[in-house]
Amino acid sequence: MLIKRSIPITLDKSDDLLETIEEFNRYQKSISEECFNGGKSRNALSLHKEVYHSVKSSLRSQMKCSAIRVVAGAYQSAKSNKRPAQRPFIFRRQSSLFLIGKRGRDASFSSCGRMSISTIYGRKKIGFNIPDVFRDDFNNSVTRDSLTVGMDGKGSVCITLNVPDPKGIVPVGIDLGIRNAIVASTKKETLVISGNELSAKRNRIRKTRARIQAKKSSKKELGKGTRSVRRVLKSLSKKQSNSTKTFCRQAASRLCKWAPKHSVLVFEDLKIKRSSKKEHIRKGTRRKLNSFCYNLMIQSVTNRAERDGLAIAFVDPSYTSQICNQCGVLGDRNGSRFNCPSCSNHDCSDRNASLNVLSRFSVLRGGAHQSICAEARGNPTGKLVPLGASS
Repeated sequence: MLIKRSIPITLDKSDDLLETIEEFNRYQKSISEECFNGGKSRNALSLHKEVYHSVKSSLRSQMKCSAIRVVAGAYQSAKSNKRPAQRPFIFRRQSSLFLIGKRGRDASFSSCGRMSISTIYGRKKIGFNIPDVFRDDFNNSVTRDSLTVGMDGKGSVCITLNVPDPKGIVPVGIDLGIRNAIVASTKKETLVISGNELSAKRNRIRKTRARIQAKKSSKKELGKGTRSVRRVLKSLSKKQSNSTKTFCRQAASRLCKWAPKHSVLVFEDLKIKRSSKKEHIRKGTRRKLNSFCYNLMIQSVTNRAERDGLAIAFVDPSYTSQICNQCGVLGDRNGSRFNCPSCSNHDCSDRNASLNVLSRFSVLRGGAHQSICAEARGNPTGKLVPLGASS
């Protein structure tokens, strides 16, 4: 099975490359208003017909076409995300797209550890570096499709890998939460990945932001500028986002390494929506629910599982945290502890939930009849989702 991945890359400093990136960004800005088209954004083909001959640039023809597709794609993405552009995009971030291999001849990698890249002054050979953790993927890639580079020389290269098809034989029940980010269980073992460290980081950043926002309010009252304060707030927001992404990717890597060979990772099919201040929920509870990175964790695990040849499945989440994994009767959950009054089973509530997820998927896959206990009222349904598709 062929999959696409982006791996980080760092290029050696080159003045010719920097000027090429600046020209690429200038060309994007010059055609952005034409693509906006008064609020009715153009697609790539229509934009190409309008600007290719009329807007001059020192870029090679292929890079001009790439810039046109990138600009049109930005407007199309905004429209797909239900946030259509209200004014022409500025494209503040300076970066350039180079096509490689079958897609184009903007750049190519050589065996001597350097790459040949097209600039506005001709072809140049530049050294590059790839982190050791991604070196094997780069060397074993089937194709190398494109390269995106910023002004700092850092960027990413899109590659195609040939990975084994997932078989999904051994089920692994997984419960996602806030205190315990991941609790995964097989019939014999359990893996627990704590989320306390991430929560502590978020609390520190939240308190810092609250303190800075109070400072911003006091400055506004005095009629002073708040540009520096906004800059710090934006930096803190980016820091929090990056730390959450890093945690999810590290947790996904640890989970997939722990999972048995030919596993199917089974999750609860949760539908989580952000709670508003109009709802009668405690402020702390609302903050925890809104900061629960369920979708990001699912995406991180899916990407890693796809790379390692593991399957992904989802089951109905009804009563998974309330019934006993031994007898199937409703029990008593008190925080992190679960007690069953029927069979005297005592267990961690998250582990109990993960075992219920595992059992539910095993029953559904086996085609057996549902029991007539509490979980049957939820009408649980299980579905195996192809990798790369949404749940």
